[in-house]
Amino acid sequence: MLKGRMVLSGALCFRMKDAALKVLYLQDNQLLAGGVHAGKAVKGEEISVVPNRFLDDSLSPVILGVQGGSQCLSCGTGQEPTLKLEPVDIMELYRSPKDSRGFTFYRRDTGLTSRFESAAFPGWFLCTVPEADQPLRLSQLPGDASWDPPIMDFYFQQCD
Repeated sequence: MLKGRMVLSGALCFRMKDAALKVLYLQDNQLLAGGVHAGKAVKGEEISVVPNRFLDDSLSPVILGVQGGSQCLSCGTGQEPTLKLEPVDIMELYRSPKDSRGFTFYRRDTGLTSRFESAAFPGWFLCTVPEADQPLRLSQLPGDASWDPPIMDFYFQQCD
């Protein structure tokens, strides 16, 4: 789907739900995972997606954006990853060979779902928590099950 060296004229559109079927939606410049807000079912945010053409294609590197690709999900550049939306055009990241590793996630298919590992911070994955209406975040694979593990598997479906 995003493999190969095709050249895109625009980003592809996807919707994401976690394995608990909470949709990702945008509120106050943050991606949250939930289902019902103010008594209404939330329609998931359209996620703009392009491959990162400058990293190993076999790892399925993707850049994820919202609001038509005008803001992109970033893990930051500090010592520890910090997930945030940055006002960067997704097509600029797609076209430019400058380092966009901080905006890139390796998509790993796990059957019907996918996991998204930070390219800049290996071992850190996009995740949600079991509670609804909490921010999308990054987590490492849990070493023990003494607490509610994060939900790292996402349904990743192309928009209608």
